[in-house]
Amino acid sequence: MARDLETVFLPREDRSLKRLMEEVGGAEGAVVVGNGEVWWEDRFGHRFQFHPNLAALRVKSLAAGGEDAMVSAAKMMPGDQVLDCTMGLGSDAIVAAHVTGAEGGVLGLESQPVIAALVAYGLQHYQPSSHRLKEAMRSVQVVNVDYREYLYQQHSRSVDVILFDPMFRQTVNRSSGIQPLKKLANPRPLDRESVRQAVRVARKRVVLKERLMSGEFERLGFQVVKEASNHAFGIIEP
Repeated sequence: MARDLETVFLPREDRSLKRLMEEVGGAEGAVVVGNGEVWWEDRFGHRFQFHPNLAALRVKSLAAGGEDAMVSAAKMMPGDQVLDCTMGLGSDAIVAAHVTGAEGGVLGLESQPVIAALVAYGLQHYQPSSHRLKEAMRSVQVVNVDYREYLYQQHSRSVDVILFDPMFRQTVNRSSGIQPLKKLANPRPLDRESVRQAVRVARKRVVLKERLMSGEFERLGFQVVKEASNHAFGIIEP
């Protein structure tokens, strides 16, 4: 993992993380591996570690016949090919993998190397109690790339659904698990050219999750189709 992240590997040898970071010249954080777990931690003790979080509840609800706002907005179906351009913690990708099933496919893009590495590891190694959740997690593919670059390289109408959730521009979720990611996440807002490319690549729908009153739906040309307490989903149909 250190090699993939192009950083130094140091055995801890009972030293504190703060001391290790000082020894490598003022590093702000470190990826820690121990007892089969992997997490990122900064010198103040803020920690990020993969966890399926709300994806577990969403998958359980869908399996029981419930509705999921993202799935409904995307008109996602079994067999669909889904591209999650802003994977983050992976919750939407996991839910999409559950819906699309073995005949479909989900690819999650994450521009930030540490987030991509930890979420990719967690998707393959976290052991949930639910078999259906485990199947969904294991089927998600992760690529460390900026969607701005990736979309340009794709053939037109090559995937069914494209998802955007630029959640770190204005964080909706204030949970302790989300906040440490502010240091790691890419804060750049979604741009019109990337939306144009997404509309070119998608066969069915391009979906944006944002704050309802953010002005982003209007700026980027999305039609709001689903509203929740603190966010909404907008769509563009190619």
